[in-house]
Amino acid sequence: MSTTNQSKGVWALGDYKSLGRTVPPVSAKLTRLVKVDPTDSVLDVACGFGNTAITARRIGAKVTGIDITPELLSLAKEEESIAGFNDIVWEEGNAENLPFEDEIFDVVLSTFGHMFAPNQEKTAKEMLRVLKKGGRIGFTTWSPDLAMGRMFSVVSKYAPTTPTSSPVEWGNPDRVKELLTGVKELYFERDTMNFPILSPNHYWQEMSTKSGSMVQLIEAFRKSDNNEKIELLRKEYLTAVEPYIVDNAVRLGYLITIATKE
Repeated sequence: MSTTNQSKGVWALGDYKSLGRTVPPVSAKLTRLVKVDPTDSVLDVACGFGNTAITARRIGAKVTGIDITPELLSLAKEEESIAGFNDIVWEEGNAENLPFEDEIFDVVLSTFGHMFAPNQEKTAKEMLRVLKKGGRIGFTTWSPDLAMGRMFSVVSKYAPTTPTSSPVEWGNPDRVKELLTGVKELYFERDTMNFPILSPNHYWQEMSTKSGSMVQLIEAFRKSDNNEKIELLRKEYLTAVEPYIVDNAVRLGYLITIATKE
């Protein structure tokens, strides 16, 4: 199976609409910092079910959302309809090979999306290729040294194959500087998203049944009758997340990156 098909399969397994219920304020902050305005043409890369694309459309921008997973695009269209719009362009495609001409968007955005494309260099190059000179790029990514990064580290120990690069490398400013060549006014800001939860076990329940990669991993263990590994994974996962639970919410720290193409 190709990397593309594997990615489609994993994202289709999850319930990302439920897991993403705390993301809309992040989309609002990102579009504000990038200064999206009604005259802009905007591309939302790895748009998922459309949080950031719809946020930009509400500002009045001309918006295109692209994602590798058809099931997520179907959800995005439903969300768009609820929001009262019908003119966002939704495209199926890969962040590593964007199906657009050079330098056609004023703004390129991504909210915890493009970071999961396996080839980071190709992804960065493509996002900048389709951006006009003087255009703005902005994205949010999970930080490797905070809650989500710790949890990624735990899960990767149990995964059957180890990727050549971790998605949370996009949350390291030094790595971002390496990837974003030909930009100026590079700006970083850290923030925290609060995911309401009653206990660490409740968070495990959410992620183990709604995160596609977790669902896939646990199902593989079950098929091989390896319940012991599931329990080891659960215990390590709970240990990783517990320090970040404050006032019945998981504090998910993330990095915001903004830059202008030279």
